[in-house]
Amino acid sequence: MSGGKSGKAGGRLQLRKKPQQERSIQRLEAILAAARELVAEKGVEGLKMTEIAAAAGIPIGSLYQFFPERAAVIRALHDLYTSRVEDGTRRVFSQITTLAAAEEQLSWAIDAAYDSFRGDPIYLPVWLSSMSDRDLQTLNVNHQQRLTQILCDAFRPLLPQGSAIDLETRVMLFVYLSGAAVRRAMIEDDATARRILDEFKASVRKTLFSA
Repeated sequence: MSGGKSGKAGGRLQLRKKPQQERSIQRLEAILAAARELVAEKGVEGLKMTEIAAAAGIPIGSLYQFFPERAAVIRALHDLYTSRVEDGTRRVFSQITTLAAAEEQLSWAIDAAYDSFRGDPIYLPVWLSSMSDRDLQTLNVNHQQRLTQILCDAFRPLLPQGSAIDLETRVMLFVYLSGAAVRRAMIEDDATARRILDEFKASVRKTLFSA
């Protein structure tokens, strides 16, 4: 997933106005809360602008003042997750001082993502919806690129002098595959999910920083 920091996606996904006054902020929060409830109840496919407005208790015209179409609402939900992931990654990995600590933190981050998202009824539907929309796909790629950069900035100073590993490519693959592993685990029973994640973490420990 990707955060709201990129302008590469089409204007159809952009928030039309950024709320400044408290009333507008509360209205936007009500819209997103309503959208979350509707996605949890009906899935993304059943999400309709008229129903979002009704559930938020606002006129449909007020909804369109913020969002030009349904995909823009999905993008806003999408951004909530990706901003959270990026901020958490930056915070967790900013203090590491050894590769061993980096490996431990990566294992912890995989488990934390699984534990956090497994109980969230809208994470998976929103992510799956983003795969069918070209602009949202672009945002996902941008999000993965930012995560890769955050991790590379943390790991590169820890590599042995003269290391020739292609760190950026390895980390890019880790970012992509860790997301895939967590989402695969989410559709299994917990015992199977833990086995999937344990195998993936063992693979990461063996390969990410090895010469």
